[in-house]
Amino acid sequence: MSLKHTPQTLWDKGQLCLAKKLCDAYTDFLNEKGWLKNYQPKNSSDIGGASSAEAQDHVTNRFLNSAARMQYVCIDVNNEQPRSRMMVLDQLAQGEIFILDLAAGHGAGTLAILSTICELRHEKIIPTLPLNVNIRGIDMSPDALNYYAEILEKLKPWLAANAIYAKLTFSVCDLNISGQINEILDEFFEDAKAKKSNRFLCTISAVSGIKKEGVERMMDSLKLIAARLSHRKKSSSWLWVEPKLEKSWLGAFVETISFTLKQIFSGKSSLTATEEDISNAPTRNFQWIDPINDHLTHSRVVVMQFKNL
Repeated sequence: MSLKHTPQTLWDKGQLCLAKKLCDAYTDFLNEKGWLKNYQPKNSSDIGGASSAEAQDHVTNRFLNSAARMQYVCIDVNNEQPRSRMMVLDQLAQGEIFILDLAAGHGAGTLAILSTICELRHEKIIPTLPLNVNIRGIDMSPDALNYYAEILEKLKPWLAANAIYAKLTFSVCDLNISGQINEILDEFFEDAKAKKSNRFLCTISAVSGIKKEGVERMMDSLKLIAARLSHRKKSSSWLWVEPKLEKSWLGAFVETISFTLKQIFSGKSSLTATEEDISNAPTRNFQWIDPINDHLTHSRVVVMQFKNL
């Protein structure tokens, strides 16, 4: 699916504008928690953590940045990586889809995807067709996952008004331990089977902050997920978004996941990932308006996508 144009509600005068309903839901969330006064994104760590204090700091100060990166990928106003945009828009056009949100944290990435699609529907840019979104959020922090659920609840009436019906199930899981993810995947695919759905999107965002050793510890789980998603009867997409890709090690890890998919399929497969797509993924720069402090913010994003459609 391509976009006829991008509405001013999402992109104006060369700057990204976060979907207003998402910003409103997030600001309401911070106000209810009494955390809006603590909003200082420049003084915050790029990564979350298992502790309550780390989860609070991360949702307070990094949510909007993560959401902005994902929205930029979804609208792709400069047509730099149209396949990534089309993959997301096509997978979430209608019907039933199951999203596996890895290292989900507070859910900013996936909530930004849903909010972007919802805004495009509201502005009559793309068709409004019934879409059921079943999200399995996976993270080591129960606090972060609860924040995810709270913000989604605030968005649900707006999403439903545009025929998007979202359900979040979350699982506290340490991706360093592959045995834990296997049980969760069993439940995830059983849920999909019960709804006769074979369409899946796996999202992972901003894990490069845990450095090479941290991602390395997750690789067994990630390869297991890739193998489980790669059945011939499954229509599976992967969207991996990072703030930057200055080190070759991350690209190598992503290629390993892609190679796991390639091993499952024969030469007739329509797998779209290529080494060039992943290892040479460009860093893209963009600007966005912070809706809380009204500052012009500079961000970077790298997107790596592959699918077995």
